[in-house]
Amino acid sequence: MNTKAVSSPMKKLTGLLLTIAASALISLPVLAQNYYSSAIFNPRRNSTSRSVDGTIAGEFDAAIKYYQNFQTFADAVNQAGLMEQFRSSNSRGAVEYTVFVPTDAAFAALPEATRKELFKPKNKEKLLKLLNYHIVPGAVSNEEVAEGMVETVSGDRITINLDAIEDKITLNESSTIESSQRAKNGVIILVDEVLIPEEL
Repeated sequence: MNTKAVSSPMKKLTGLLLTIAASALISLPVLAQNYYSSAIFNPRRNSTSRSVDGTIAGEFDAAIKYYQNFQTFADAVNQAGLMEQFRSSNSRGAVEYTVFVPTDAAFAALPEATRKELFKPKNKEKLLKLLNYHIVPGAVSNEEVAEGMVETVSGDRITINLDAIEDKITLNESSTIESSQRAKNGVIILVDEVLIPEEL
């Protein structure tokens, strides 16, 4: 029996399998990033919402009424006069807004003086500037995620960083996305830090 003739194809097959395995391992982080980003920025509707009309405004109303963990942001939206903006929805159920919503714990982490100053009636424009920095018109696309940048209603940009190894997404290198939920007219994404625009 010619062992050399047998071993040569086996070596080629082994080498091919090792190459395929290595390629798969290299591509895993990319696949994880694409899947994770798509899922977090475009979640499916769920049945746990307490919103009456299913809109973003409805979710904020529910947060205020039922003391959910983003009540502070919902109160701020109401105080700034933005609530009605989030109440309208088109018949197709398209994403009109993506809203990065800091949790109550995120607001509590701000210096007390800063919080009090923001919510004073005379500082409504500052509050509006802050809120608009958390709002993106339409859905966040995979292209924007890949580019690592998204423009907000305020005209300022937010940096998006995907960490496939730790399976997390950060905004402006500090605020981490905790979860997201789909409303009838948009997406609410909970974050663990308040995003502060440079001009504020």
